[in-house]
Amino acid sequence: MSYRDILVVMDHAESGSRRARLAADLATRWSAHLSGVFLTSDFMRQFGAAEALTGLSHADIDRILRDHAKAVGVASEIARTRFETAAREAGVASDWMTVNGDRVDGLVACARRADLTITPNRMLVHMGQRHVEAADVGLACGGPVLITPHDDYAPPIGKRVLIAWNGSREASRALRDGWPFIEAAEEVHVLVVSPNGEGGPDGMLQRLLERHRIKANLIVDPSDDESAADVIERQMAEFDVDLLIMGLYGRSRLQELVLGGVSRQLLKEMPAPILMSH
Repeated sequence: MSYRDILVVMDHAESGSRRARLAADLATRWSAHLSGVFLTSDFMRQFGAAEALTGLSHADIDRILRDHAKAVGVASEIARTRFETAAREAGVASDWMTVNGDRVDGLVACARRADLTITPNRMLVHMGQRHVEAADVGLACGGPVLITPHDDYAPPIGKRVLIAWNGSREASRALRDGWPFIEAAEEVHVLVVSPNGEGGPDGMLQRLLERHRIKANLIVDPSDDESAADVIERQMAEFDVDLLIMGLYGRSRLQELVLGGVSRQLLKEMPAPILMSH
């Protein structure tokens, strides 16, 4: 298994260059096609309501619209140049698109049509009033989302992988979605947080890893005075992990994101890139 179509969310900030290089490196690794996407905002939505323009002359409105379009175009071109430079230097095929980010649906639709989506934890919609959360995309897209920290990471990633395992549907989905990284890793650690020493990796899981020719270090952490997220972060530091693979726990309720505590803390701390699946 490999990722053959990779989507990376870009912005015009300097951190976008690092994300583009990571995406291009992964596209090279799996001979994948790379797509860049830039999020924009509808002008009237940014102002809150059309009434905000009441009283302005047609000339003033035209000028504001032109200035808005110019600002979006400049930012998009900066992001596109950084994306295409990374793709060109890596020698991978690529394409570019802009998507309205006022609602997460547009980005989710793109993510549903890619094998892997790469995004920062929180993406500002250019000229908009909101952010797009990586967790929103991960909960809705039905596939793996690689979430990058703001800094302190660099390609290549995935040499030392930690899999957070609790036997849940989400953990199983993340394991399957993460096979390309797991099979290529130099070190693989499987962590179960079990305060009573129970519920560790079972024989079936071990045999599954062996059948994929994965020699994994199986860890049952008996800590009972730390949260699961704290244990995961401690084990990541101990093994110098550069990629965490875990299930994304949460659901949308009344259009309000409800995340599990472990997901919430790790997404806030971001000790390393995290591959999440729901």
